Amino acid sequence: MLRTRLIAGRTSGLILSAVFASIMMLASQVEVVLEPLRVDPARPAPVTLRIPSGYLPPELSPHHRGMPEPLVIRRGEVVSDPGVQRLVRAFERERRPPERRTLLGVWISYFLIAYIFLAYLRLFTGGRGGLLRTQSGLLVLVGATCLTAKLLLLFTGFSPFVLPLATVPLWAALYFDRATATASGLIISLVCASFVNFSMPVVVVYLATTLGVVVFFYDRKHATHVLVAGTAAGLFAALLLIVVALAAGSPIDVIGDLAKLNHSALLSAIAGGMISGILASAFQRVATAALGVVTRSRLQDLTDVDHPLLRKMSREAPGSWQHARAMANLAEGAAAAIGADALLTRVGAYYHDLGKTIQPKYYVENLVAGEPSPHGDLEPEVSADAIMAHVVEGARILREGGIPEPVVEFAYTHHGTSVIEYFWHKCLENGNAKGLSDAAFRYPGMRPRTKETAILMLIDAIEAAARTVDEPSREKFEAIVQRVMNVKLRQGQLDVCGLTMEDLRVIQSTLIDTLCNAYHNRIKYPWQDKEDDGEAPLPVPGIATEQDVARERSREST
Repeated sequence: MLRTRLIAGRTSGLILSAVFASIMMLASQVEVVLEPLRVDPARPAPVTLRIPSGYLPPELSPHHRGMPEPLVIRRGEVVSDPGVQRLVRAFERERRPPERRTLLGVWISYFLIAYIFLAYLRLFTGGRGGLLRTQSGLLVLVGATCLTAKLLLLFTGFSPFVLPLATVPLWAALYFDRATATASGLIISLVCASFVNFSMPVVVVYLATTLGVVVFFYDRKHATHVLVAGTAAGLFAALLLIVVALAAGSPIDVIGDLAKLNHSALLSAIAGGMISGILASAFQRVATAALGVVTRSRLQDLTDVDHPLLRKMSREAPGSWQHARAMANLAEGAAAAIGADALLTRVGAYYHDLGKTIQPKYYVENLVAGEPSPHGDLEPEVSADAIMAHVVEGARILREGGIPEPVVEFAYTHHGTSVIEYFWHKCLENGNAKGLSDAAFRYPGMRPRTKETAILMLIDAIEAAARTVDEPSREKFEAIVQRVMNVKLRQGQLDVCGLTMEDLRVIQSTLIDTLCNAYHNRIKYPWQDKEDDGEAPLPVPGIATEQDVARERSREST
């Protein structure tokens, strides 16, 4: 039985959201629930206490105004000021123990944030966002980021602005798309802002940093560009902090703030973006393991035609290997034209038909001229089973060979759930004595769920059909490309891959241009004309060294 990637649904979304909400609720309330973490102003503080600006204890006179800025009691600090001592005791007494309705409200808030996030991935970010591995991996990374932020807030005196919250959005932009990165940034910003009572400056910086990296990240080919994007987002957050403070009537003294160095809000905002870029670059292995994606360096290694699996294919199924190489060129160009991952598409094209090495003679491209096809002596359904086996066997060989799952995915999606029409129609022409339905002739794979795998499905049919054109012309290639796309659309094979109509139009135009350039007519050489006319062959040029050529040219010039 073919094992494909698991698809996330509403039930899995509910379960993942409930787990996330429970963990985040515990994290947000941990210093309130655990009595040893209570801050006694007369003793060294066990954790950093951050009292929000504007807080006013109930017992103080209503004529008193709340604090203009948040009060921070750092871990290990002892408060000596009597007024601050009263403020700290009142704040700790008022929030302990947390009421049940408060905990319930916090849990529901986190649950809804997570569920909307997962539903957005499933519905609006293309097919890949609907994979269970993608959703669970992103939620794990988002949760780990939020827990790290909470720990830094509790056990350090760092400014909240310095938290590296844009790391996960950078990974999402690098390995998925901007929509996924934007959703990741929003959920991280909301959850982490809740840890500091949604302080407006903090919310602004968090949103500016996590969403800014999505805007500034544009070079997927060079993973180190995450450093540039992170730094640019940090600068943007600092600028936005200045603007918001100015709009609120309390402008920031930029020079004076920068002179504070470790306590500078602007430098902290810039550092938050820079550190996010550094972490995103340094811990890519963590991201690939959690998200089930593959790095560009690994893909580059897989393009080496000396790879054992590719050598196996070129040796045992040479016709299929040539077909795969031709597909790789077409697919890479089409993917680049719409902004998809061109390198991943090329690698997928190389490996997608590896299952044909099991019984290569069942596939016409591996038959030599005049060699009979084994399908002539087989029942249509048996032939169909033999053809469909290359999908299952290909996935098995690739997994046993240690090929990453995103590449294996090309093996079991390049035919999707389509019907092998040739043998199905042959079965019908023979009377269909066994009363088979078209299900017996459908590939046991998965419909493409990414733009890259969908492109390969289209190229697989188009490239094979293009080889049958006797007199290549643009009109014939246009007819082939349009027919293949229309058939795949009608069969629903492209419903969940994320390709838009604009993408299909660009792919169609790119493929037609490429096919016209690859299969254009060539002028015959004179010796070919002589052979066709049955005349004596023209003489074959002899050997000449570089010195001979130079001597003859100098003689001609004189």
